[in-house]
Amino acid sequence: MSRMKKRFTALVGILAILVVATTGCVSSSLSGTMMIKSIMPGKWTISANSVNGHISQKTVFSADELAALHVKNSSSAGTVSLVLTQDDINKTFDVSGTFDGYIDTSAFTPGKITIRLNLESAKDVNVSVKWK
Repeated sequence: MSRMKKRFTALVGILAILVVATTGCVSSSLSGTMMIKSIMPGKWTISANSVNGHISQKTVFSADELAALHVKNSSSAGTVSLVLTQDDINKTFDVSGTFDGYIDTSAFTPGKITIRLNLESAKDVNVSVKWK
């Protein structure tokens, strides 16, 4: 892939994230060579050769959505983590390498929660986060 095409792909991906969804505003700070497959209410899917940054959203979770919070990731290097914050509760879940499972949300109650996916020097990333 040409250098110009990689930059264009990254720019399009970043612009795709800056969409106001019906459940809240998705914010991001990502840099690298990536392809955003989809950023929709309740599901994020990202592929990247190399990426640094984060995606976050403040949304209202029901009890069913908390129970359904699932991450599937494969990455060859770097750190991929999911952070959940509700009031004074802040939990970080390391989902680096190969991870396919539900997130333990037992510390949280239904209501407004900030969900954040951190990608630090991550390489060959294919990650999906879904809760609906």
